[in-house]
Amino acid sequence: MNDTLVNGQPGAQISLFDRGFSYGDGVFETLLVEASKPLLLERHLERLAAGLQRLNIPCIPSLLDAIRDDIDRLCQSQQRTFIKLIVTRGAGGRGYRAAADLQPNRVLIRAAAPDYPEHWYRQGCDLYLCQTRLGLNPLLAGIKHLNRLEQVLARNEWQDQFPEGLVCDIDDRLIEGTMSNLFLIQGDRLLTPRLDRCGVAGIVRSVVIDAAQHHGVEVIQQALSIEDLFQADGVFVTNTGFGVLPVASCDARLIPLSALAESAAQWLAEARRCES
Repeated sequence: MNDTLVNGQPGAQISLFDRGFSYGDGVFETLLVEASKPLLLERHLERLAAGLQRLNIPCIPSLLDAIRDDIDRLCQSQQRTFIKLIVTRGAGGRGYRAAADLQPNRVLIRAAAPDYPEHWYRQGCDLYLCQTRLGLNPLLAGIKHLNRLEQVLARNEWQDQFPEGLVCDIDDRLIEGTMSNLFLIQGDRLLTPRLDRCGVAGIVRSVVIDAAQHHGVEVIQQALSIEDLFQADGVFVTNTGFGVLPVASCDARLIPLSALAESAAQWLAEARRCES
């Protein structure tokens, strides 16, 4: 089984003139596959379509059908894997202005999913507080576009002694992790940063928000500060790979563990069973 597909064909070659390569002109998703099933697929495809629409890249039904077929072809293995799905505006010419007749390119890459230490989930993990700041751009806020330079700079601030780092925007508002979303626990409610100016609205974040509301847990999306983080009754981060990860400390300051983080992990497990 080939591990890469380019427009449905096995291989790893794409035009040097592709606008994803030249300008980051496209979007991507990272899917977790378990027992040959892509988990939370519909949520991923909905976000993909929303991102393409935001960038004015045509997202016709035949494109989504082709993507589904590609995913099915890469999901035959019983191993736990990631599939990275990239859709670009296509290849053609120089300059920022895109020709109207470009055809989107789709690339799928399958790779083994890492195993995360069990003690992270039992004892909480230690996070790094990044110095890199996120710029503000409401037009691109929320979507998972291909330009990840801010995340690259932030992630290169530390080695592997921390599983994740938290990032603020240029106004020192706490936004997210370099590859995850952030939740603070305040009593019996959840607080999560508002992502209307920057940041990525993650798939697991959406699951937790929906499930919390279903279970009668209030979720507030608001501006948050670093001090809010250290005054919280608990903290957890979320992403497709590690799911719901409780936080024990950040910047060498201790953070209490909360049972609400365990509840969020259970909500995610239930959603993965029901929606996959």
